[in-house]
Amino acid sequence: MGAGAQPVRWRSGAASDRGAVRAVNQDAYLDRPDLGLWVVADGMGGHARGERASRLLVDRLAGIGHQTLLGVAVASIRRVLREVNAQLRLEASAQDQGVIGSTVVALVAVASHGALLWAGDSRAYRLRDGQLVQLTVDHTHVQLLVARGMLTPEQAARHPLASVLVRAVGGSAELELDCQIESLRAGDRLLLCSDGLVNELSLEQIIEHLAGTTPAAIATALVAAAVAAGGRDNVTVIVVDVEPAPGGQRALGA
Repeated sequence: MGAGAQPVRWRSGAASDRGAVRAVNQDAYLDRPDLGLWVVADGMGGHARGERASRLLVDRLAGIGHQTLLGVAVASIRRVLREVNAQLRLEASAQDQGVIGSTVVALVAVASHGALLWAGDSRAYRLRDGQLVQLTVDHTHVQLLVARGMLTPEQAARHPLASVLVRAVGGSAELELDCQIESLRAGDRLLLCSDGLVNELSLEQIIEHLAGTTPAAIATALVAAAVAAGGRDNVTVIVVDVEPAPGGQRALGA
């Protein structure tokens, strides 16, 4: 922890729903404040295969246990996701399937810092001082066009290829993960979600719900609102609050 950094702890809540259209929920999540670890995964490759991919991913990440060094935690997540990537590729080949895969966005927190690792279009946001900031960048075909100045963000949101991924766990032989380190402050509220949330609700609607009380209540309300707005996809939400640790000591999650 850096000089002057306030000791913090985590409080979180999660919710997930198959939505109003899909027969199966291919999303999976990990909500482990005791480990300082939260994950959202959105499976792809058909009902059973997508569900298998996302569940395998979160189950394997749950096994890394509590880490006291952020660098070790990040290395462990990378290792596990590479192993899952290889396993899903082998399964797809053995079953003569196209792709068995999943997006992933993972947050691991140690002391007053967190690391985000992601592949695909599941996202992480931070609400701080009333400002909601997207911390991840989608790995989609249209986002590449936005980065090259060929589309505006508004055009990208309406583009017919908006959901075409260029990265995912299981999507290619070599898994590419983005990683970003964030300094966490007491009062921060973090949001991890699958694209089923942002495809149904505007940022203004999301901010309105994030003004709620507890992480669990907010997660439930956001998922319910996305389903009520159309629920065309599975939707999963994790909300993580960064709180001052009691007595000035860094505490495990609650």
